[in-house]
Amino acid sequence: MVEIIEECSAKGPVEWDAVNRLRAGGVVRKAWTEGTTLHLIAGIGEVPVSFGPSSKELGGQALEAVEIKGNLVSTTWVGIAGAGLGIAACLPQGEGVIQAHYPTEDDLTKVGGTRVNRVTLVTPKAQKVVVGLDDTDEKEKGATWALGLKAARSLDGKSGVEFLAHRIIQLYPGVSWKTTNCVSTALIFAAREKEQLVAELRRSLETGIFSQNASMAVKVGISVPLALIAYGKQAKRRILTYEEAVDVANRTGVELIPITGNRGSIGALAAVACADMGIEAAALADDSGLFKVST
Repeated sequence: MVEIIEECSAKGPVEWDAVNRLRAGGVVRKAWTEGTTLHLIAGIGEVPVSFGPSSKELGGQALEAVEIKGNLVSTTWVGIAGAGLGIAACLPQGEGVIQAHYPTEDDLTKVGGTRVNRVTLVTPKAQKVVVGLDDTDEKEKGATWALGLKAARSLDGKSGVEFLAHRIIQLYPGVSWKTTNCVSTALIFAAREKEQLVAELRRSLETGIFSQNASMAVKVGISVPLALIAYGKQAKRRILTYEEAVDVANRTGVELIPITGNRGSIGALAAVACADMGIEAAALADDSGLFKVST
């Protein structure tokens, strides 16, 4: 399974692309947008697509195949009319694209109208690394979300690391040892070397930690185990223990890393669990504010 992230200059194209690629099916399993960014989850291989002029049965743009060879990922795309322009001209100019292969010269030079265009793009393979962070501050000073954001930005673009996203995770507010708002932080990266990323991130974080209970949690990969999702949701409803965090981490392949102590592992693991929940990550359980949010 792969996650493909595309950044556009406008919301319209990514919204239309997401809906049409899902309708076309094939290797595409899931898609969502965040502002002008499109996230696509797809399987590996080649699967027939329902492609053609946009209709209830057909998608006007589709991902036909995904192939991984060594440290490279090849994706094959098809689009018709204006969607063909996006495939032939826009995607190949995206950051991270190493090569663009067109089946024919017409696929590159003749776009729009009723034409169909195809292209295969080659990009570097990276691991998705999600880092949870909690208990870095104390009542007099510090803010975990700000410390995490600063540290993540300091690594962006270095040593094969790309900082993808930052989330603030709202936890159960009844925790007696909370600083004030009771939140943890998730940092999402694409990285070629997980170990180097984690080591450099830790060094950066250590300069701004004031608590003796700070911890990290690290997860590699795209899929989120159901047991981990359940833990994240429980962290919004009740007080969890360190022992519970260790048990869930062991069962779901998440690494818990104490920085100055172990207690932060509870919230750090919850941050990893909720990192892909969108705005729900920032909400309380049954949050009235969440129900009023307009997307």
